[in-house]
Amino acid sequence: MPTLLKVNDLKKYFEVNKGLFGRQKSVVKAVDGINLDVIEGETIGLVGESGCGKSTTGRLLLRLIEADQGEIIYKGQDLRKLDNESLRKTRKDMQMVFQDPYGSLNPRLSVGEIIREPLRTHFNMNKEEQQKRVKELLDVVGLNQRYINRYPHEFSGGQRQRIGIARALALNPKLIIADEPVAALDVSIQAQVLNLLKDLQKDLNLTYIFIAHDLSVVQYISDRVAVMYLGKIVEIANSETLYKNPQHPYTKALLSSIPVPDPTVKRERILLEGDVPSPLNPPSGCSFHTRCPFAEQRCKEETPSLLTVADQHKVACHLVN
Repeated sequence: MPTLLKVNDLKKYFEVNKGLFGRQKSVVKAVDGINLDVIEGETIGLVGESGCGKSTTGRLLLRLIEADQGEIIYKGQDLRKLDNESLRKTRKDMQMVFQDPYGSLNPRLSVGEIIREPLRTHFNMNKEEQQKRVKELLDVVGLNQRYINRYPHEFSGGQRQRIGIARALALNPKLIIADEPVAALDVSIQAQVLNLLKDLQKDLNLTYIFIAHDLSVVQYISDRVAVMYLGKIVEIANSETLYKNPQHPYTKALLSSIPVPDPTVKRERILLEGDVPSPLNPPSGCSFHTRCPFAEQRCKEETPSLLTVADQHKVACHLVN
């Protein structure tokens, strides 16, 4: 399958004023040199601890916030070089499902108006055509057409997330970035939304970038998984390989924390010492060396590159490469 999206050396630093009158300036390295290829039709999971830069990466890819450096190449064109009008035309191919099903919907608009809004912006459709499309989308995401005039406060969290998905599908996108779409939902509702996303991908040939911190959820839905730590991707592989044979010490520690639903199975838990370093002052060399039980002197001095260790399996670790 062809590459739909290619990311080269993507960076985003946020300036922070410190000290009296803000004289001393420092930067938060939220995203620090990401390289990523997204294949058409696949689901790639983006995982890591809170604050590692997952959500910022998703917003950078859609230019909801502007990157400081790097290329975001979608179907051969660099999104960072597009003017506003060209970006508006391209943006209908790329949509986002947000984490918060409560805050992401305008409480003053009905469900029909929420889903109809992108249709009015991008398509020359009359009111009857818009109404028909809205009802079709409600059917697609499993909501009754009678709900079209209801408001967001009248729905549960799972129903609201379905509305958000319907809004994202309104423009027939090719790529959807789902930013922790089930994190705020009950476990039973999570399964329903995940199954809906998988069915929609099969029926509509969608490509997903699925951002999450729940490793079990990512394993269920993803074809490939990229692991982030302090703004960098430290390991990427297909889902089965990553979960069965992780190579980076950080990935191994993350996977060891997944609960096993069998009390007779014993798993060795890898406990990381210390806290996650501040992105205001990340460690030199490998950013994980301050918590890594296997760190050597080289890890403190040299930043490892993300190199291939097997078929479609890349790791940024001196002890592996």
